[in-house]
Amino acid sequence: MLKTTTVTELRSDLAGYLSRLDDGPVVVLSRSHPAAILVKPEFLDALLDCAELLEDLVDGRSAIADFIDNPNAAVNADEVFTRLGL
Repeated sequence: MLKTTTVTELRSDLAGYLSRLDDGPVVVLSRSHPAAILVKPEFLDALLDCAELLEDLVDGRSAIADFIDNPNAAVNADEVFTRLGL
């Protein structure tokens, strides 16, 4: 279960909340609505890595679907390098 705090509580004990981030994210509420989420930097890095991997998988699936629809559109690596002047 996510922990929550208010902006006022966070202001009064920021160091305490930061020290407890090992226990998980903290949702910061402003006027009873989520305004921010505090997470450890490592958690954010892992989350961004996961999102990037998922984007890569979606791009790969899209490329495979495009190839299935039009196999003649594929170009081998040598031709790609030639087109790039490498």
